[in-house]
Amino acid sequence: MTRTIFQKITSSLWVLTSFIPLFNGLGFVYIGNKHANTKWFTEGILYEIPWILGIMTIPNLAVSTLFFTLGSLASFVTLIRSIMVDFTLQKQLDESNVMEKTFGEKVEDVVDSLWVLISFIPILNGVGLIYKGKTTPKKSWITEGILYTVPWILGFVTWGIQPVRSVAFEVAIIFYFVSIIRSVMVATEPKPLYAYRDSFTQEAEFKEKTRHVFEKKTEQKVKENKNNEEAVNVNIQEGVVPAFKFYENKFNELAEIYPIKEKNVMELIEKRFEPPQLTYSRFKRVVDDSHETFYSQLKAGHKILELSTEYSTKVEDELKNKVLVLNSIIQGLDKLSEELVLNISQQESESYDEINELFDEFSRVTSSVKAYN
Repeated sequence: MTRTIFQKITSSLWVLTSFIPLFNGLGFVYIGNKHANTKWFTEGILYEIPWILGIMTIPNLAVSTLFFTLGSLASFVTLIRSIMVDFTLQKQLDESNVMEKTFGEKVEDVVDSLWVLISFIPILNGVGLIYKGKTTPKKSWITEGILYTVPWILGFVTWGIQPVRSVAFEVAIIFYFVSIIRSVMVATEPKPLYAYRDSFTQEAEFKEKTRHVFEKKTEQKVKENKNNEEAVNVNIQEGVVPAFKFYENKFNELAEIYPIKEKNVMELIEKRFEPPQLTYSRFKRVVDDSHETFYSQLKAGHKILELSTEYSTKVEDELKNKVLVLNSIIQGLDKLSEELVLNISQQESESYDEINELFDEFSRVTSSVKAYN
């Protein structure tokens, strides 16, 4: 895939974090979590450990100095390693067929992630996750944010009890770094890779513009049948709200497409990895998981249509989201099919690595759908 200079620069900005003492490992945490690379994520954690231990052992100057020295040496290593890793990452992105976000979408992502900055403020480092939990369906983040704040409160409340205060602040320091890492992970948590993003947005905008036309037609129909209210009521109960007919048709269309895509992927997996190979079993579980997620979302969408008795903007937003999620799963299967076809024809270890990474990404996207519902 051809990528612009701007796209390459913006995808390399994470390297700048390697120049920040204390937080030089966060770039690796960010890029490792975003691209499902456990090695990069673990490497970032290791670069942070000397700084954490150095701050915790400040009362013992000799030990603390040792850890800070190790942290400083690790900073130089991160500078070199970040350049090496970014070179590998850019090569992977150039060879991938992942849909690049527009400039506007990237700006929107940055604005939506500004809450992460709160995690860098001692004492308030848990407030960011509390805010994120309040604004998303993932309420467990609220509990997590409170947990990161409690040690600070306990330390100040027990200020006169030195042993308790010391332990509380030591735990608070550990939680401070953990909260930063967790905030970065939450901010980069993969969202569904929406298929037909631009075209569906246009369809949704057109639907909003024509909504009033649907409503007028519905009102006229009710007036024309006012002498037969019972028949009209039966018709409304058995059918779908006219304004939502578009979504019913879309659900039916996607329900016909998914089994074909799923069957194609499974046949390609069996050709490339004959059972009972462990790789076959692992990839099959990923597809099975997508199957469960797809049909649970489809069932939820039909349930919304069934229970709706009149037009509602909130209900339409939820229906729109269901269609986007279903599209994202189908697009993921398309990408897997393309990569498997190339892999079967080439039989190269590098191509196998790309398949492995693509399946990991697809699995994470499916998991993120479950987490948000």
